[in-house]
Amino acid sequence: MDLTSLLQHDPLLVSFDIFDTLLLRRVEPPTALFEQVGAAALAAGLVPASLSPPLFRLARQEAERRARAGRPGGEVDLAAIYTALGLGDPAALTALELALEQQAIFANPLLLPVLRGLAAAGIPVVLLSDMYLAPPDLTRLLAGAGIGPDLYRRLYVSNAEGVSKAGGGLFQRLLADHPHIPPARILHLGDDPLGDVAMARAAGLQAIHYVPGPGLARLRERERSVAGLAAPVEGLPPRRAAALAGRADAADEAEALEFGALVLGPAVAEYCRWVVAECRRQGIRRILPLMREAALFAPLLEDCVRQGGGGLTVAPLYVSRQALLPLELAGINATTARRLLTARPHLPWDRLLQQAGGQVPADLLPWAGLTLEQLLATAAADPALALFDAPALPASAAAQAAATRALLLDYLTPLLGEGPVALVDLGARGSTPAALVRLLPEGRQRCQIFLAYAVADIAGPLADGIGIQVFAGLDPAGQTLGRILYRSPQPLERVLTGLHGTTLGYQRKPDGRVVPLLADPPAKGTEARLLGLMQQGIRRYAGMMAAASPADSPPAPGLTALLPLAAALLRPTSAEGALLGGLAYDQNDGTEGERVICDATALETVRPLADPQIQGPTLALAMGLRPALAPWPQGALTLLDPGIFQRPADRLGLEAGHGPVCRALVSRLQQQGVRRFGILAVGGEGGMGPDFIRHAREAGLEPAAYADLMEHLAPPPLFHGVPVQPMAAMRDAGLPLVLVTLGYARQLTALMQQGSGAAPRLIRLV
Repeated sequence: MDLTSLLQHDPLLVSFDIFDTLLLRRVEPPTALFEQVGAAALAAGLVPASLSPPLFRLARQEAERRARAGRPGGEVDLAAIYTALGLGDPAALTALELALEQQAIFANPLLLPVLRGLAAAGIPVVLLSDMYLAPPDLTRLLAGAGIGPDLYRRLYVSNAEGVSKAGGGLFQRLLADHPHIPPARILHLGDDPLGDVAMARAAGLQAIHYVPGPGLARLRERERSVAGLAAPVEGLPPRRAAALAGRADAADEAEALEFGALVLGPAVAEYCRWVVAECRRQGIRRILPLMREAALFAPLLEDCVRQGGGGLTVAPLYVSRQALLPLELAGINATTARRLLTARPHLPWDRLLQQAGGQVPADLLPWAGLTLEQLLATAAADPALALFDAPALPASAAAQAAATRALLLDYLTPLLGEGPVALVDLGARGSTPAALVRLLPEGRQRCQIFLAYAVADIAGPLADGIGIQVFAGLDPAGQTLGRILYRSPQPLERVLTGLHGTTLGYQRKPDGRVVPLLADPPAKGTEARLLGLMQQGIRRYAGMMAAASPADSPPAPGLTALLPLAAALLRPTSAEGALLGGLAYDQNDGTEGERVICDATALETVRPLADPQIQGPTLALAMGLRPALAPWPQGALTLLDPGIFQRPADRLGLEAGHGPVCRALVSRLQQQGVRRFGILAVGGEGGMGPDFIRHAREAGLEPAAYADLMEHLAPPPLFHGVPVQPMAAMRDAGLPLVLVTLGYARQLTALMQQGSGAAPRLIRLV
């Protein structure tokens, strides 16, 4: 939402919701703030020592419920809530929550320019909030976030006005205060589908539902199911702001932007924030991210350095496995060749021989181009490998290694400068930065290697005394996520490296400078466009993090930051499978060939697992397939069967509540082309109705009427913004009717079949 699109509504007055619209919190969900209050209260001795922060949150929520139940209209302030709590000093706890609320909130960086633009255009602004904070406290919070009284005319708060947006009274109060403005010329923005949309429109106002798309909610649900309900999947609030930052026009562009911002953004941006924080802590002043990832890493690292006050230098380091390969060829023989070809399974044996200075004889040319695995299956294996034992070969290889070493040292010297240096790579074995450390004089004393994730192979460099730190290596859970990324790294690597060519080697210029020789960027056309959009999404998340976080705020832990990406690789959606599975990848090991991640070979390899009759854990079986045949088996499976990794979670009951049933009903409506419908439900607030209404609205559907089998639990005129009808009248409403229940479906069906004339169209799950 920008100023231009807002002005297209031609408003004479604009009203904004406050929390989750103008003000965002650094903690999610909002109730997580109550746990912070509980922890601070415990540390200050304000509550009993036996009261853990999660228990304090429960008590705080119950106190609010009781306080509201005892007030006409249910409107209370924070002091009344803590008076109802009955724990500790209410005044001290009230002050503590206000202080922590001030630390947790920040102005929505997308709407702050809109407020300023409206002020400059002379269009008045008012703020409306259903909130327990008193107006003076809320005014101070707004001012502390940069929203001063110069940006709005008046503040309407439910606890002070005695009426709410959810009940419609706050909008009526707004209209009464502005009788000269037609309701249709007032525009309201807010995140709540009932209070900010349904009730605003019921009062005659224009309304904009200001929320991220449903993609963010789906991603969070998947992360909880992958990591367990107790995992810290919240704590990345800028993802919400990034999701709000607008979507591209084309569907594939929207998917790419959203994936970059919401999935890749936390992994990449938080890793860069962690590197800078660790360098400051350890007194490292120079940061050298390795190309090709450095094309994206370096600007993000520089932004983190500036936000923290400067003092560190960031410079891309052009190096690759291919550029360093000559260093490994000194002393080449058949045994060394086997080891190198095993570590580079896509490198043809004859290419390695030629790089060492050898020649393939004519009688072995028919077997040129074979990998080691392919070569060992032929009769040419022994004579071909014997060529690496030729007496002249070690000398030729040693000369090339010495020349490469000299060029590389001359290239590195001006970059290294003085003092300790950070070598920043993506992962997972750390072999390339470790090779540099071994090459450099005093490399072990000067260099610290930083990796986003790692596998057990880093044990070798660690045992050699090389310093390595791993973002996802601080706990076993983070190490597990690292192994998931290592199993299928191609999607992440392609996004980070596909727009830049690898380093082929080095050459000396006439002025003596040594510069890298670069290959052409591998990604072209549509793929390059999609990679650019995903990188744009990553930068969007990083920008939101910079706006949301104080300069000294710690980065998110590796487990939290990498979980969105690991969950996407484990259980991709069909859109993610299509987006990432269509990307290509290269081996960065001296071979020119590229392969599409989910190509025909990958699809045929995973096809047996898509058989609905298969017995066994599909996910575990998929990850056990050979990476050479199926680089990303979960993505390939999703392309064959889009719901293969979504259905088990619902079927096994891993998610509590009404979510799976509501989503299934919404999906059925969409499949049948029904957009406007009536709802038959049971149980009022305690039933499935409220959750289904929310899911339906998030999907862009229109609940037009509501009837409850227990009519006293949903009195007219409105139930969550939906007009309430008697059950008997729904039969003649002329709408398709959705049965939002499982246990009472037969009774509701029987009711609708009674009477004369054709029965209405019923949509149900069972």
